[in-house]
Amino acid sequence: MLMIRVTKQEKKLAWAVSLALGVAIIGFAAFIWPGHRVHPDFDNFFVIGVMIAIFPPAFLDMMDRRWRDSINKNVVYLIRNVAETQRTGMTFVRAIEESARADYGPLSKELRRAVAQMSWGATYEEALRRMAQRIDTLIVYRVVEALIEVGRSGGRIGELLDMLSMHIRDLQDLKKERRQQMVPYVGIIYASFFVYIFVVIILFQTVFVQLAEAFAAGFMTVRGLDVKDYYIWFFHMSIIEATISGLVAGKMGEGAVSAGLKHILVLLAATLAIFMFVIKAF
Repeated sequence: MLMIRVTKQEKKLAWAVSLALGVAIIGFAAFIWPGHRVHPDFDNFFVIGVMIAIFPPAFLDMMDRRWRDSINKNVVYLIRNVAETQRTGMTFVRAIEESARADYGPLSKELRRAVAQMSWGATYEEALRRMAQRIDTLIVYRVVEALIEVGRSGGRIGELLDMLSMHIRDLQDLKKERRQQMVPYVGIIYASFFVYIFVVIILFQTVFVQLAEAFAAGFMTVRGLDVKDYYIWFFHMSIIEATISGLVAGKMGEGAVSAGLKHILVLLAATLAIFMFVIKAF
């Protein structure tokens, strides 16, 4: 599974570059071609600009979440290995150094960096706290502080570490269970959105197209009707619906609004495709 660590500075840079590119596309469509008064062509370019502005931050956020989730998952195995190594008679610091030889996915690199700092003269407290600051997840902060307190206590600390690993495992199981429980609700959000889109398609196929044909035939009762206006109104409402639904899906599914960016991209792409190739064809 592809995963990368993305710092806050890198996220800000991605937002700045992508927003500049998105604004450039929207500005080109508004003032050069086709012009902000030309609908729905301008609306299509506007949505494309928004999608381009969202895509890099959404991708980086997803990769960073995978990286952090992998570290949170492997930190339990680190605690268990430290406990087992310490039971052989090693000191707490030596147990950490030996445990760093194992493979913990992306956590291994950060842990080995902490061990290297310890070998250069830093205390294990300083090295572990720096590691927690680099990783920047709540679980790692808690584990590091717990490990520091356990190391200070001295003696046979295997039982304490076992209790700590069980506690962290329980927290992860609760988080996993919550995500699984939220999956149906995220599905409901998607289903509700596409039901709305389906209703719009039916309206255009059965009502607006027939009214437009009646207008073209010269019936006075429908004079002044412009199906293009309804197309634009429903398109705008669908874009708003896609944005709100994506944010809600991200918040419910992963507990963060930023996680909704990828849902927004999916829903905006579906909306644009349906309005351009399905509804506009009527």
